[in-house]
Amino acid sequence: MKKLIKIPTQIKLKVEFFEGFGMEELLKTIIVLGISSVIGYILYLITKTTLIATLFVIASVVITVVFVTKNRNGFSMLDSIKNILMYELMQKGYKYERGNFNKKE
Repeated sequence: MKKLIKIPTQIKLKVEFFEGFGMEELLKTIIVLGISSVIGYILYLITKTTLIATLFVIASVVITVVFVTKNRNGFSMLDSIKNILMYELMQKGYKYERGNFNKKE
């Protein structure tokens, strides 16, 4: 039989670099950095402008950090968006057609 233990919010169960950003979030950020670097390089080859490619890579990393950093409740913006999409996709639409019951055949 498992026993539930309430852990205070000040106690962290895993290593975090700053509040809400740990190894799992760092891994996601590194993956985005790799993908955005490739896209940035392609962007550089097309535009021949280093500034645009560099700003694209930096902006994608900053946006990723903001999106994956968890708040005090343990949810990130990405988690919230996933939950909203799952809720919307779970909803079923039922078409209702009102019949004419006064009609005699």
